[in-house]
Amino acid sequence: MRLLIIRAKGLYPYFNQAVEATLLGMVDDDTEILYLWQNDKVAFVGKNQNVFTECKVPVIEADGGYIARRISGGGAVYHDKGNINFTFLSSKKNFSIEKNFGIMTSGIRRLGFDAELNGRNDVTIGGRKFSGNAFYRSNACFHHGTVLICANYEKMSAYLNVPKVKLAAKGVSSVVSRVVNLGELDPTVTADKVADALKESFVGYYGAKAEELSEDDLDRDVLNAKLAFFEDEKWRKGDNVFYDARVEVRFDWGTSDIRIKVNGSTIEKAKIYSDCLDQDEIAKKEALLVGADLYKGKEGVNDIIDAFKEQKNGF
Repeated sequence: MRLLIIRAKGLYPYFNQAVEATLLGMVDDDTEILYLWQNDKVAFVGKNQNVFTECKVPVIEADGGYIARRISGGGAVYHDKGNINFTFLSSKKNFSIEKNFGIMTSGIRRLGFDAELNGRNDVTIGGRKFSGNAFYRSNACFHHGTVLICANYEKMSAYLNVPKVKLAAKGVSSVVSRVVNLGELDPTVTADKVADALKESFVGYYGAKAEELSEDDLDRDVLNAKLAFFEDEKWRKGDNVFYDARVEVRFDWGTSDIRIKVNGSTIEKAKIYSDCLDQDEIAKKEALLVGADLYKGKEGVNDIIDAFKEQKNGF
């Protein structure tokens, strides 16, 4: 097995995303990659989320911050120099979320913390989240996440909006009340220490020597093309669709803001903004909704239609 490790040099989010996407094209059945990177002043949203409801866009822009959109699913997170991000990249054949969580939590435990997976994608200490994770699956796959070390809680609250239905489901009043910086638990922890612990855990799991790369070793043409994609404002901000009816609801597959345009009782158009972890599932559900009758339902989306009926959005 060939192991590659790369740590980003800079803090520019779109370039760091471009590196991640470039690395995605370098994995095969005999290659595993660990990518370590940091951003600063970034609201980082999932592929299917609505930037304008998840983020306080005017505040971010006035502060000189960034809005970045991932190709993975999941919810919005805040990045600054007080956290470090990791990405495990594997072939489709070798990709295992369970394996990756094992490597990540083992690395954090090397620093003396009792880290454990909590729910579908959070890693916690004493019930408080210090790492949110998301996943991308295609011919090549990745699992990436944050590790909070000394992130700025005030900026986090200033940049992000969290749906009330999501907070209620977790039994908390705000995003800050449910997170914890590792530095609060051990002031000696640094980004470098976390990076080293994750590297040691990664190498230890596979039992092979790792080769360390730099960004200069990557294909510059591919990097530039990926950079242009992630910088594009249409990709970053997306749209903010207003239809005839809207419902916000939490399903077992994610918190969702669902908007529909109807003709009589038939759904003509549908848009779903969601933190669903499967990056492709939302497009499938939107396609299933189109043509559905709000009274008769449609296999595969009955839970969504029931949510509209329950909230009596004019129907």
